[in-house]
Amino acid sequence: MSRQSVGAERARGGRSGPVRRAGGNEAMRALVLTGTRPDIIKSASVVHALEASGCQTFLVHSGQHDVAVSALYRFLEMRPFATVRLGSRGSRLAELNARLLEALDPLIARVQPDVIVVQGDTTTALVGALLGFYHRVPVAHVEAGLRSGDCGEPFPEELNRRLITRIAAWHFAPTPLAVASLRREGIAPKAITMTGNTVVDAALFGYRRLGPPAAQQSGGSRLIVVTAHRRENWGVGIEEIGRGVRRIAERLADITVLWPLHANPEVATAVRAVWSGLAPDVRPRVRLANPLAYPDMLRALRDAWLLVTDSGGLQEEAVTARVPVLITRRQTERPEVLSCGAGRLVGADARRLEAEITRLYRSRAKWEAMRPARSPFGDGNAGRRIAAVLAKAWVAGAGLSPPRAALADTRTVVAS
Repeated sequence: MSRQSVGAERARGGRSGPVRRAGGNEAMRALVLTGTRPDIIKSASVVHALEASGCQTFLVHSGQHDVAVSALYRFLEMRPFATVRLGSRGSRLAELNARLLEALDPLIARVQPDVIVVQGDTTTALVGALLGFYHRVPVAHVEAGLRSGDCGEPFPEELNRRLITRIAAWHFAPTPLAVASLRREGIAPKAITMTGNTVVDAALFGYRRLGPPAAQQSGGSRLIVVTAHRRENWGVGIEEIGRGVRRIAERLADITVLWPLHANPEVATAVRAVWSGLAPDVRPRVRLANPLAYPDMLRALRDAWLLVTDSGGLQEEAVTARVPVLITRRQTERPEVLSCGAGRLVGADARRLEAEITRLYRSRAKWEAMRPARSPFGDGNAGRRIAAVLAKAWVAGAGLSPPRAALADTRTVVAS
């Protein structure tokens, strides 16, 4: 397991008050920051493991996504300590960054955590890391080391994750490729721990809660689940993705399509426009749904014949569910999906997408080849490994702040 890194030592130097050492009775205080639906899903096992280790865990929801997150927290058996209400806002990233900085800063000052845990590459994660730096609190980065090699795709996530790497003290990398990326960027080996991806933890937890699937009848239709939301695909890209899947639905009578629409109204409107004017015999086989709750998405993946997506997290979830995935991007920061044979890059290109779906439709052997028995993203124990590293650092004498009075259990912060 990795030990405290140089970055954490620098962060500790600016904190006032005595340092708590091994043998003391004070529990480590961890602030776990979530903001989007994937953040919540991928942070669940970390929160559970930290709590099981005796850590005082403060789960803070930034409000970056605020649609149906309460039900998601309940399904994953988590309760936020605080929830930020950002209010109505536009789609400008600068506005989102500014609101998050202003809203989360006083929360961190109030909690005075010993470590801030951020997940992935969202704006919430970047702001959390920045605030950790500003408050001189070491940052633990879950899902560290993912790289597409192009700061324009995914945008802005690729730059977010690179910036977080420059701030973080602990780098929890999901795979050997992620570890190698961090090493190439000069991160000290002792600051890196390969843990597996917490998305596997969450999916296995979710499937246990859902129970076994219903028996499938032979001769049924083949379900294609489609999602599209990346900023680089807005406009022409989403039109191309929709056009390619539509051609398949119109050609093949045993294909059904489930397309959960993104919460962004501009994206949802663009998707609906692609599917307007369907013939009466095709319309019943195409469902443009509201955003699916996490349990419903797990069920959909379990029943799917194919996933078409530009999402990063869904690539990992598809491998866990043994569903072939066509990735509607030019590159992926999850190359393990490609190397294990579970996915193929098709870009936002209608003709190529139609050709790849047709190829799988015509050959069961080629479809089966995209269903590896083992996921390259872990064994479902990533959260426990992360909590163990942080607990070991704490017991070893890496305490970062003096004892403080207990805080009220739950509160809501409204951003002005």
